[in-house]
Amino acid sequence: MNRALPKAINISRLHPPADWAMAAHAHDNHEMVFVVAGEVETVMAGRTSIAKPGMIKFHSRGVPHAERALGGGVCELLCMAWSEADGIDTSGWPQVAADRTGRIRELMEWMIELSPPHDAASALTRDALLQAVGFAFAGAGRGPLDELVLAVRAWVREHIEQSIYLDDLARVGAMSRFHFNRVFGRAAGMPPMRFVREMRVDAARSLLLNTALPLREIAPRVGFSDEFQLSRVFRQVTGQSPASLRRRR
Repeated sequence: MNRALPKAINISRLHPPADWAMAAHAHDNHEMVFVVAGEVETVMAGRTSIAKPGMIKFHSRGVPHAERALGGGVCELLCMAWSEADGIDTSGWPQVAADRTGRIRELMEWMIELSPPHDAASALTRDALLQAVGFAFAGAGRGPLDELVLAVRAWVREHIEQSIYLDDLARVGAMSRFHFNRVFGRAAGMPPMRFVREMRVDAARSLLLNTALPLREIAPRVGFSDEFQLSRVFRQVTGQSPASLRRRR
C-alpha cells in the first residue's frame, strides 16, 4: 500500500520579542517549533514544559496550548506546520525532545532554504525532508544523556567567543576528559569538539542571516580567529560558503 507523504504548509524563522506570549490556541494542522535561542514555556494538555536551545516542541492539531518566552533574552525559533498524512504517525510523539545530533536542525534549515518551493521538485524534496524530521523527532525522546548534551550546549553558548577545550567540557559534565569524550560522543552522535565546531558555525549562520555584520566582525564573535578560518570551517560543515548563504536571504 502506498503511503502519502505529509505536505509542508509553511516553515519559517521567527524572532519573537522578549515579552512574547500567546494565550491558549489550537491549530488546524500539526506544528513543530525548534528553539534556536531563548527559552519557551508551553502549557498543553495540563502539562508545562520548557524548551531550551537545541530542543523541539510538538503541537498536535486541535490541541489547545499556551506559549510564552522566558528570561527576557533574544528568542529565535524555527516553526513549521504540515497537514496530516499516512507518512507520519504522531500518536506516540513526545511534547518536547532534544535534538542531540543536530540532525533535526539541519533538516529544518534545509526546508527553509527550499521555501517557498520554486518548482515541483523542490516541493517534493521539502515534503521528504519533513518526513525525515518526523522520524528523527519520534526517536529523540528525553533522558539523562539529553540533559548532558543540553548542559554542554548551554555552556558553549555562554563561552562561544572563547577558546574551548575538552577539559572545559568535561568539567561541565563532572567527568574525566576520557570518560566524558566517550559518554558525550554516544549521547550526541559526534565527538565533543566537533559539536563545539558545529555550534560555532550555527552561531555564525544566525548572524549571517539576521544581521549585516561583515565576516571579519562575525568571526571573533563565534570563536574563530579570522574570517578566513570561519569561511573554511563553514564550508566544511555546511557545504556552502558564508557568502552564498547570505545571498539566499
